[in-house]
Amino acid sequence: MRYSGETVDAALSKGLADLEVGRDQVEVTVISEGRKGFLGIGRKPAEVEITVLESDDQIDDQYSNQLEDEITAEIHESEDEPVKDSPKDETATEDESVDDVVQAVGNYLDDIISQLGIDTEISVTVDRRNVYFDFDTDQQGLLIGKHGRTLNALQILAQACFDKQVKRRYRLILDVGDYRERRREELQRIAADLAERAIVERRAFKLGPMPAMERKIVHKTLASNKHVKAKSHGNDPYRYIVIAPKFK
Repeated sequence: MRYSGETVDAALSKGLADLEVGRDQVEVTVISEGRKGFLGIGRKPAEVEITVLESDDQIDDQYSNQLEDEITAEIHESEDEPVKDSPKDETATEDESVDDVVQAVGNYLDDIISQLGIDTEISVTVDRRNVYFDFDTDQQGLLIGKHGRTLNALQILAQACFDKQVKRRYRLILDVGDYRERRREELQRIAADLAERAIVERRAFKLGPMPAMERKIVHKTLASNKHVKAKSHGNDPYRYIVIAPKFK
């Protein structure tokens, strides 16, 4: 796809924000570096062509659809089944019970990932009410999926499985090769770029579906921007954000 801007960098930033990808995920061809002209006469914008790179490790659509079906089934099932009570006033017993559930969830994830043909090792860290599952694999792209779609789907499944067995609220976080940190930086850049475009072009921009933890990053990034508003729409796991200019 082709994008234009005052400079090559501006055109590139516009394209990356529109496609919601990072610089390392695309191939860029400079069509025109543009020219300023004289007193506005003969001015020509810069233009680039951006091609999103395909990777052998990217998840196939059939896998993504299968995971989405499983998510829906798990969520409905968790709503219908009673939550298992954790022992009260017995911290040691509760911790032991949580450890058993964490191990069971780890085995559950390992089984699903194995069915996707991915070889991985899982390390688990429990920090207060947060449970971190870190995956070590040579197939990071396949496990993460496009825009983190597969990893987020697995996280929703894991959370639903965990919540059915433990009464007290814990937050499960799945990560692969520090992807969550890279994604945070990418979302901050995308949010800032789209906010600028919303102001200049005076129109709204819709981001793709994101989990709550990613939507929170976008909202926090734009919280201090007085010229745009970011609002979430829809229901999980398809909830998305619209960034729009504030008209006075």
